[in-house]
Amino acid sequence: MPRERAVSEVKEPHSISLKVLRLSRPSLAEQHALPIDNLSSQAPELEAISRQSHAYPSHHLNNPFILSPLLTLPPAFGNAYIGESFSCCLSANNEVQSTVTGVRITAEMQTPSQTLNLELGGDERQTADLEIGRSTQKIVKYDLKEEGNHVLAVTVTYTEAPKTLDGEEIAGRARTFRKLYQFIAQQCLTIRTKTGSLPGGRAILEAQLENMGDGPISLEMVNLGTKKGWKSISLNWEGSTGVDVGDDPRDTPLLRSHDVMQVAFLVQPDGTVERKDDESTTDKIVLGQLSIEWRSACGDRGVLSTGRLGLHV
Repeated sequence: MPRERAVSEVKEPHSISLKVLRLSRPSLAEQHALPIDNLSSQAPELEAISRQSHAYPSHHLNNPFILSPLLTLPPAFGNAYIGESFSCCLSANNEVQSTVTGVRITAEMQTPSQTLNLELGGDERQTADLEIGRSTQKIVKYDLKEEGNHVLAVTVTYTEAPKTLDGEEIAGRARTFRKLYQFIAQQCLTIRTKTGSLPGGRAILEAQLENMGDGPISLEMVNLGTKKGWKSISLNWEGSTGVDVGDDPRDTPLLRSHDVMQVAFLVQPDGTVERKDDESTTDKIVLGQLSIEWRSACGDRGVLSTGRLGLHV
């Protein structure tokens, strides 16, 4: 995790250490194999070097494909994107040669607009007694919805083991410490929309989707949820609205970093279109809300929705 800051009520070492690890899906390891075409039988050491350049040595040497069947974890924290779920593991470890009791982990997320207490999964125990070398782990998940600076605040409380002084047993102290982990959430998908009127009371809604992330994403769904009195017809690829299209897999578009894709919907009245007071005062007809779902290169799911989209009259 980046930019760790610690806050403690005392300066002496704690009996418990805290490790915070971001949970990420693995990806296929890349291999940059040396060619074997120019290797001669008089130089067997060159063939050995080519074999060693493969991430998976048992593969055939003539296979130049860059991706190997080996899985690898991200080497660093990576980027956090709006619409995706931020997940991490909180591990409290006993670092002393005695049992530590009443170990409890709590966490909160500080966003640009609010501070939220987080529900923790993993170890079902509210408090744990840790023997020598033992640990207790919690899993935290949070859906990123705001752009900007975020702070994950983790608090650990525990009770030290009793001590014996001059033949008298002294109860262990209750101690606590708090660590802050700061990261920035940024946009993965930028959406620019435009609406225009058509004859017969119909409208066309266009949206430009740009991948602002550092890796490719696969669009799984682009759907316009219309307001009562309207219906939409997707002008995009088959299965783009998330409706089951049968046994055939959906041909989902792939957007590489900074790629742009245009989607469109035909919107037309379905019965009587109800107008509200806010529509009459702003001369705007609300059509619906655009929802988008995607998958990152590692399979992480992202969901994003726009505000109410309308047509100015």
